[in-house]
Amino acid sequence: MNILVIGQSHVAAIRDAARARREADPDRPRTRVIHTLEPRYAPELVSAGDEARFTDALAAAVRDQIDRHHPRLASVMGGNYHNAIGLLRHPRPFDFLLSDEAGPPPDPDAEPIAEALVRSALAAGLARDFARLTLLRALGGPFIHVESPPPVRDGDWVAARADAWFRERGGPAIAVAPAALRWRLWRLNSRLFREAVEGLGGRFLPVPAETQDADGFLRSDFAADATHGNAAYGEAVIRALESL
Repeated sequence: MNILVIGQSHVAAIRDAARARREADPDRPRTRVIHTLEPRYAPELVSAGDEARFTDALAAAVRDQIDRHHPRLASVMGGNYHNAIGLLRHPRPFDFLLSDEAGPPPDPDAEPIAEALVRSALAAGLARDFARLTLLRALGGPFIHVESPPPVRDGDWVAARADAWFRERGGPAIAVAPAALRWRLWRLNSRLFREAVEGLGGRFLPVPAETQDADGFLRSDFAADATHGNAAYGEAVIRALESL
């Protein structure tokens, strides 16, 4: 079964794993990726009246892959907005309780806020990602969306590997938010994606279990940096897609 994975930064792990597979066994079914933010597809989304659409170059690339290889279509669209708002410790620390899911205890020194407020903030920030999912469904039909990687528990590990986007905002001595808050933001982010994907008739694929520790955090040996998986993580995702 050939696989086509479409998304942004989270395609890197899958691309690395797919390259290693191809080098080891050229005759094996292929996993291909399309990174929608590559310059050849810029600006990725363009206005079409009151709605957005993919650029002609991006839409043509997706159709070409589907027509030539008849792949299992998968998405890793977005998946990092919860990190954008919650990886760094907020000047006014906050936390919330996640309904129907226990998880690690909240920070007793943080200001408690309602889950509904966090959900609303996440949903607003994910509007572009949800538009991407809608366009992918219209272009390629039902697809599988892969849950984004969970956070790494160790804040020092995260701080040491945070990319330039976070360093520009947090300074050289990054203060990482508590692991429990980062985990809850990731879980709530995943719920919103699941709802959007299933609303489009797609399937939501949870993170491969072998990449997580006993409490649901990403194992550091499957992490490339503060927010992304590595090639080993990508290999686990490919195997999960193949097993469906």
